[in-house]
Amino acid sequence: MPYIMPAQRMAFFFSPKAGGTSLRAFLFHAENGFPFRDYSVQGARVDANMLAANYRFNRTDHDALRGYRRFALLRDPVKRFLSGYSNRVLHYRELSIEAAGPQLLSEGLPPDPDLATFVDNYIGYLRCSRPLARHFLKQQKFIGSNPDYFERIFRLENMDDLVRFVNDTCGTDARMPRLQTGGPKLNFFALDDDLQANLLEICRHDIAFQIMPDYWAPYAHLVSAAEAPVALARTGSTG
Repeated sequence: MPYIMPAQRMAFFFSPKAGGTSLRAFLFHAENGFPFRDYSVQGARVDANMLAANYRFNRTDHDALRGYRRFALLRDPVKRFLSGYSNRVLHYRELSIEAAGPQLLSEGLPPDPDLATFVDNYIGYLRCSRPLARHFLKQQKFIGSNPDYFERIFRLENMDDLVRFVNDTCGTDARMPRLQTGGPKLNFFALDDDLQANLLEICRHDIAFQIMPDYWAPYAHLVSAAEAPVALARTGSTG
C-alpha cells in the first residue's frame, strides 16, 4: 500500500530501493510535525519501513483512495538495480550461506556473488531469497502500469521537488532524511561492456524508462533502437 495521509487526502506510491524508507520518514514528519526516529514497543524495534507496508499495486485498496491526490516516486532502473545489489547482497548479505544456504545449494549457486555472477544467474539468485527478490521487482509492480493514475510522478534524483511540493501543500517544514544507504556506490559506466549489456537487458523493461525517457538517454547508445523502451504519454506532470 502507499503511504496515506488522510487529513491531507494524499497517497504516495513507491518501490523498494527507490527512496521508500526516506520517503516514509519524511511524510511522517510532514504529517505529524516532528521527525521520525526508531523506537521500541515492548522491546520490539519499529523503524521507518514499518510506517507503511509496501504492498504490490494490485493489492492496494484503490476504492479507499477515491478522491485522494495520488503521487508516485520513481528511480533510474539501472541505479536502482545497482543499489539493490550493493545494499541487499553486499551490505545485508542476503545471499550468504547463513541467510540462504539451502536455497543456494539447491540452485547450485555460490554464496555472496560478485556483481557479474549475480547478473549472469539473476533468476536463480532471486529464487534463493524472497526478501531479496522483492527488492528487484520492476517498479510497475508497485506503482502500476498507468501513469495517468497519478497527479504527479517525482524522481528520486530530484527529491527536492517532492520535499518542496509536500511542504508547500501541507504548510510544513519537514526534512527528508537519507536512510538505507549501506553498501558501496557502484558506477554502471565503470563496468565491462558485457556486464553493462546484461544488466540493461534485465532493467530495460522497467516502466520508469517508459514514463521518463530521460532515464533511458544515458544508456541508449549501448543498445539498438529496436530494443529501446517505448515512451508512455501521460496527462499529469513529472518532476
